[in-house]
Amino acid sequence: MQKTIPDKIIEGSMIAVGIAEAAHLAALFLKQPFHICATVMAVLYLCAVLFAVLWFLIKRKKHGKQQGENRFLKLMKVYPYLYFFIGLFIVLQIIWFFWMHIPYLKADITGEIVQTMLASDGIYTVNPMTGMSYKEGMPLRLQILALPTFFAAICRWTGIPVHLLVYSMIPSVTLLLSYFVYSRWAAYLFPQEGKKQAMFMLFTVMVYQFGCYAVAMDSFLLFFKGYGGAAYRAGVILPYALLCCLQGRWKSVVLCLLAEACVVWTLYGFGYTMVIVIVVLGMKLAASLFERRKKA
Repeated sequence: MQKTIPDKIIEGSMIAVGIAEAAHLAALFLKQPFHICATVMAVLYLCAVLFAVLWFLIKRKKHGKQQGENRFLKLMKVYPYLYFFIGLFIVLQIIWFFWMHIPYLKADITGEIVQTMLASDGIYTVNPMTGMSYKEGMPLRLQILALPTFFAAICRWTGIPVHLLVYSMIPSVTLLLSYFVYSRWAAYLFPQEGKKQAMFMLFTVMVYQFGCYAVAMDSFLLFFKGYGGAAYRAGVILPYALLCCLQGRWKSVVLCLLAEACVVWTLYGFGYTMVIVIVVLGMKLAASLFERRKKA
């Protein structure tokens, strides 16, 4: 099955997380300072980008430039009012991240962790609450999580203020990635039915908008903790993993498993993505056995 642009963006974000994790673990176990980790991470990203460009050029030369109007643009022309409301809701949600959600962040210390890494040039060596070195260190299950290191590296490369990046830009990106995932769900559930796809996306943005007040909803994590690994898992990894399982894209499923291990620690090594894989495989096995018995 040929991957679409949203598929490539989603999986590209997971690969980016994996690269950050590789550089983070190398610096952590080799006891290297943060600036070395950030440099290694930058080199790995540069190599990944060059490889992706080379791969694209080779495929383009082999198969030629694809012709035809972009399907998304075509749907926007056919159903402009639906996509206007979808876009309006998304813009309002992005505005929330930049100007309206600050009062809800007072109890979070992710920004302080990132600032401490930048100031101390160390990875999880200084307690952000006290400014003193950890006496007994951090549990390994927390040290292996790479998102704070990733955020600190971006701040070091670009000079973007920590709180702007962590609490506004990263949640916005996570939200948009989640909508990319559900756009693929729309295409999977309603192939060749553009209006139903648009209605599905409108329903999704409305559920996100008006369901974020329930703590158990995915949108709560996306709107109030969109910078955390749990939000990325709930909004991007899990729905995409389920979609890939149903489509039989097992390489992408493995990528989801690895991405979850990089951003959040659950069930001591076996995350919720693994549960999804086991359930889907169990259902497919049961369906196959039922068909065999029916034919017999």
